[in-house]
Amino acid sequence: MFGAAHPFCPEIDVSASRRRLLHRGISPQELSMDDKEETVGYGKPPKKHRFKKGQSGNPAGRPPKPKLANDLRSMLDRIGNEEVDINGRSFTLQEVELMALQRKAAKGDVAASRHLAKLRADAGVGKPETLSGVLVVPGKMPLEQWSAAAAIQQSKYRVKNVDDELG
Repeated sequence: MFGAAHPFCPEIDVSASRRRLLHRGISPQELSMDDKEETVGYGKPPKKHRFKKGQSGNPAGRPPKPKLANDLRSMLDRIGNEEVDINGRSFTLQEVELMALQRKAAKGDVAASRHLAKLRADAGVGKPETLSGVLVVPGKMPLEQWSAAAAIQQSKYRVKNVDDELG
């Protein structure tokens, strides 16, 4: 016999959980199958506090982490808009960074030049405006008449060059 003997009947072997109940004065005959399920202890919480079948132990789920992109964006906005005085003039840190990038590109730094070109393209700065249109020709006409009509119609869209006027 490995277990302890029952205090009232020494021939009955009792497990540790039953020993505790017996110590409290509950006899083995009083323990029914329902009472065995109701035993509470380490790893056995009370029935009403156990997980329900089909329900997660954490229905709300883990709270989401703060989004790093939004935090980084707000930090960059805040830092980039700080005012800095240089030689009596006030600049934002973003303006200072762009001026430094332009100086590096002017000195021949290829990576800075590419980065500056990408920034300009994204901002739409330095793009030549391409105007396009349709020439409407009413019926058949000789080449000279067509050229004159085209020149009149397109004159408002053409950019005048200083070299053309001087030459």
